[in-house]
Amino acid sequence: MARRINRRKALATMGTVGALGLAGCTGPLGGGSGGRSALTMMTSTEDTAAYQMSQGLAAVVNENSDSIQISARPGDGAKQSMRLLDSGEADLAYTDTLNAYRITNDKGAYGDKPFDNDIQQVWHYYDIQGGLVTRESTDIRTVNDLAGAAVSPNPVGTAMRDVMLEHLSHADFNLDDMQELALGYGEEASALAEGRADAVTDIRINAELTPSYVQEQYSIVEDAWLIGWPDSTVSSIQDDDTINGSYYDASTMEGPNYGDRTEEWWTDTVYVTFVRSEMDQEVLSEILTIMWDNVESLTEYHSLASAWQKKSFLSGKLSPAIPIHPAAKNFFDDIGADYPSS
Repeated sequence: MARRINRRKALATMGTVGALGLAGCTGPLGGGSGGRSALTMMTSTEDTAAYQMSQGLAAVVNENSDSIQISARPGDGAKQSMRLLDSGEADLAYTDTLNAYRITNDKGAYGDKPFDNDIQQVWHYYDIQGGLVTRESTDIRTVNDLAGAAVSPNPVGTAMRDVMLEHLSHADFNLDDMQELALGYGEEASALAEGRADAVTDIRINAELTPSYVQEQYSIVEDAWLIGWPDSTVSSIQDDDTINGSYYDASTMEGPNYGDRTEEWWTDTVYVTFVRSEMDQEVLSEILTIMWDNVESLTEYHSLASAWQKKSFLSGKLSPAIPIHPAAKNFFDDIGADYPSS
């Protein structure tokens, strides 16, 4: 198969990995079955795509490796999974790159409770695109018009809210002049329709999956208008290494009215797999090689895993502000994938 890399090359120097007993290899499960190194992967709750994808990765690695056993376990979300990674109760975890930047730089909540361990990026897990919509009857056309508006920038506690607010901090108004609402995703459509909110969110996953609540939103609010991002605001965002965003074609992000625009800027909440920096390179190399060689099997657990067969997807949106694990760099070099220098 043309896309396959040489697994022998990845394993040539490994010997018997189960006997290494290195930090990051023998996880909280202790010794694995038959001498395998046991690892724990934490993502999110059982009803999420993130957890289902981790289940698939664990099953495929366990089937194809004689030396590694991964246990995929549900958790309360990305922030908790990263705390468990730091404490050694997990060996692989995921979070968005903005939260990871705050972790690595002791920002926000991590100023008072910093991590004890250094974390490093491995591969791009998936991303969530975010837009803001209003009704055509309002005077809001771009994010610069949001001063004085009642806005739901995603539910409280979500990574998407943090990313949206960070994007809006680059707009030409003071965030303190915007009323931040605390609505759940299922509440946004009625709030917009009834005038309790001036702007609410639209999200997509990997720019292809539209959540059911978003579909319902556009069946309730027929005159929804996608709020624009002026060029000067986008330029400022693009100079900020801590956040991501992209222009997406209107034909691929259907639902709201774009007016005469053929594309618009959407925020990207980029979720990445992380390990502690001490994670053994040979173990991580084997995991990445098995993942790359068996993407078709991974899609049986969730269709979003199909993106992992694209070189540019695996590495292209990694943050230049956070270190990448050496094993991941070697893997990207082997498959010919570009990645940001960090």
